[in-house]
Amino acid sequence: MAQTATTTACSYCGGNGYVQLLLGGSETCYGCQGTGSEQEEDGEH
Repeated sequence: MAQTATTTACSYCGGNGYVQLLLGGSETCYGCQGTGSEQEEDGEH
């Protein structure tokens, strides 16, 4: 059977992996570290 992983688009960058800066340019999204999807936390930290 095929397994499907559910990925949620990052709420900070909207799944782009980067955020647009107000003064121009862009920077790697601090919410997803550039992946574009939210990291699932297992609570093992």
